[in-house]
Amino acid sequence: MKSNYNSELEVNLYFIKSDFKDILIRLCKKVLEEKDRYLINLKDEKDLAELDKYLWIKDKNNFIPHQTFDDNLSEIDKLVLFYGPYEKLKKFDDFKKIIISPNVKISEFKAFEKFMIFSNKVLTGDFLKELKSKFLKNKIKNKIFYEYDSLKWKLVN
Repeated sequence: MKSNYNSELEVNLYFIKSDFKDILIRLCKKVLEEKDRYLINLKDEKDLAELDKYLWIKDKNNFIPHQTFDDNLSEIDKLVLFYGPYEKLKKFDDFKKIIISPNVKISEFKAFEKFMIFSNKVLTGDFLKELKSKFLKNKIKNKIFYEYDSLKWKLVN
């Protein structure tokens, strides 16, 4: 876990039980109310196509406006889906926040101020201690949440 140290760097981890797409819909609705712009990092083209369609049609009366990485983007686009390693992105320099899907593995934290990482991994005490130790060592602000019931969260101390 490498970090280009930045005093503003924040990593929030979410250990989930629910389907990532359902969690993301709720999160995206909140993001659309904010001024910030988010990239959503997916594993591959198939994941991107599935999520793209899901965000447009899941709730027929209340779709989630978004773009994909190959669309013509404007400054008002708040949610952009892409796949592959985020480190290779060039045209998204003005994005400061990134959402990482459970199927994506990252090895370092750079280029963004805030990472929201979702995982299907089972949360254990030893794993949690190791993770917190790595964050502390790298001076990374962090919060760890686990989903104790459908779409209900607790902060891990």
